[in-house]
Parts: sequence; structure tokens; C-alpha cells
Amino acid sequence: MKRLVSSTLTSVIVAGGLVGVTGSPAFAACAPDPVKKYAISKKSTVYRGTNLHSTWMDMRGASEVSVSYNKSSTATASVSGTAGIEAEAGVIFTKASTSFSVTVGGEWSSSKSWNYEMKAKKVKGKNQVRMRLFHEAKRFRVGKSITTNKPNCKGTTTKHSWNKTITAPTKRSSNDFWRLEYRYVK
Repeated sequence: MKRLVSSTLTSVIVAGGLVGVTGSPAFAACAPDPVKKYAISKKSTVYRGTNLHSTWMDMRGASEVSVSYNKSSTATASVSGTAGIEAEAGVIFTKASTSFSVTVGGEWSSSKSWNYEMKAKKVKGKNQVRMRLFHEAKRFRVGKSITTNKPNCKGTTTKHSWNKTITAPTKRSSNDFWRLEYRYVK
């Protein structure tokens, strides 16, 4: 009988200890700590030059030239402004895509046969010209803030962590176009 009472008492003590360990702590009602938020602002659409371009053509002896690009190749455009926050880029792109209602990301590419020609007229102060493919991108300002609980759940503290201006290519190809670029070379 002593053995049965001792065994039951030990089970109750162990069970009581487990209940104490697994029970909800007093601060369980607090919000999760920390909470990270990303705010998107200063949104705009820009067009950035891709890696596809013709060779430079000299215009010193002509008032007008034909510039062309005829090649099977892969056009690419990459994001800028994410230095130091690469680990958070996926979350930022998701938030920006929702904000712009178009998917943006770290890189865009399109492989196909490109066959384009443009007439270029001489421009004052410039003596060379080429064609370049431009791709749609979204420029925006993103700010990160972190909210943490004060001791004993007596409110929260929000700290602004950083602000960055990011230019991210869209994932669609419908708004691409070719443009002439001019320069002066001695």
C-alpha cells in the first residue's frame, strides 16, 4: 500500500511540474516580438537599358544613318538598390508587387530573335549613336521598421531600421522598346 501511495504521489508531483512548465506564461497576451514592417512609398515607373545594344556607329560624315540590331539573344535587366538587404529582397518584392499591381523581382530576361532598325539623325554635340533595348522597371522607396514589446507588455516601441530606394524590373515584357543613345567621342 505504501508503494502504491508513493507511486501515485510521485506521478502527481511530476504531472504538476509538467503543468507548470507547459502552462501559459503571464506575458502570452503580448504581440509576437519583434514585428517587422515594410512601407512602400514614392512609387514611379522608369525604363532602364538592358544588356542588348547595337555597336556604336560614327556619324561624323553623315547627317542620318540606319542603326539596326538583328540577333538571337537573351535580354536581361537586374535590380538595383538592394545592397545590404539581399536576405529581405523576397519579402520586399512581394510587397512592392502588390503595391504596383504588377510582379517585380530581382531579374527579368527574355530570349528571342531581335530584328529592329531605326533611323538616327545627327544631334548637335554628339558624333556616335547606337540602339538599346529598354525594359520597364518600378522605382520605389522602402522603409523597414521593427516593433518590440516594452517590459511586462506595457506597450510597444517602434524603431525605424533603414530606408532604401530600389529599382526592380517588372516580370512582363509588354512595355519594352528600343531607343537611340548618343555620345561624343574625340
